[in-house]
Amino acid sequence: MTQPHAPRPLTVGICTRDRHASLLRCVRSLRHAEGLIERVFVADDASAAPVEPALGAELGDDARLTVLRAEAPIGPTAGRNRICRQAATPFILYLDDDAALLPGNAVRDALAVLQADPSVAAVAFAQADQEGRLYPPGAQPSPATEPALVRTFIGFAHLIRADALRAAGGYREILQIMGEERELTLRLLDAGYRVVYLPDAAVAHLADPSGRDPKRFLHLTVRNDALSGLLNEPLPVALGMLVPRLLRYFPMRRHWGGEDPGGFRRIVRALADAAPRVRRERRAVRWSTLRTWMELAESPPYRSPEGGP
Repeated sequence: MTQPHAPRPLTVGICTRDRHASLLRCVRSLRHAEGLIERVFVADDASAAPVEPALGAELGDDARLTVLRAEAPIGPTAGRNRICRQAATPFILYLDDDAALLPGNAVRDALAVLQADPSVAAVAFAQADQEGRLYPPGAQPSPATEPALVRTFIGFAHLIRADALRAAGGYREILQIMGEERELTLRLLDAGYRVVYLPDAAVAHLADPSGRDPKRFLHLTVRNDALSGLLNEPLPVALGMLVPRLLRYFPMRRHWGGEDPGGFRRIVRALADAAPRVRRERRAVRWSTLRTWMELAESPPYRSPEGGP
């Protein structure tokens, strides 16, 4: 008689929209974390063709995998929160659909940090190509070459403590995408948690151009930077930085090189439309949290409770 296995520590959460080939590659790559995964949830953000048939054809009847389909687009932040509500494990490995695990111990090493140190809320992975070659330092959570304390992770792949995420209120769904990681980790820092970057723990990020709209990303980047400040920063900082943050639109648009008539007005209007929600949800972090946030720009070395790296 087959004995039930002991509960495994990880839930995997994958957010996807209209990228079936990338999603299948991501799901196949989970074999590199074999033995650690209890459940896999795929948040299908209203893909034109539902992902469930493609996953069924690839995997058969895998009881560990559940598709959470939204019939209208809700964005990655809401998708991650849906997954968090379903997760029954202490840790969640979030992956974008165009990410893929690589052979090696990246997930095990990240899991070991969270299991050994309850002050760590999340572990950031390094970005790599499909052969495991690391992307340049500017494309990483930090230029550090040893385990380091950092401000935030890159959302394409991160391991997070589920109870810390829930206690922080989850991802801000108003942000949808772009900058949601920094906003969350500022709140986690204010709650006394830390984020650790493991530069030797690489996950492939094979950027899929499907659904990438440069104009939309420009608008969301500028809007969300302003929103994050208004939601979280002490009022003198939030108001003092509001105009400089909005004015970033113009150099960013020049760098992009595309046409965007009326784009700045749309961003300002979207920010004004969000004002009632900002007033309801605003919770300013402590000044000491902002000081720590600034200090983390130096990526100080991380030492485990045992004193080693």
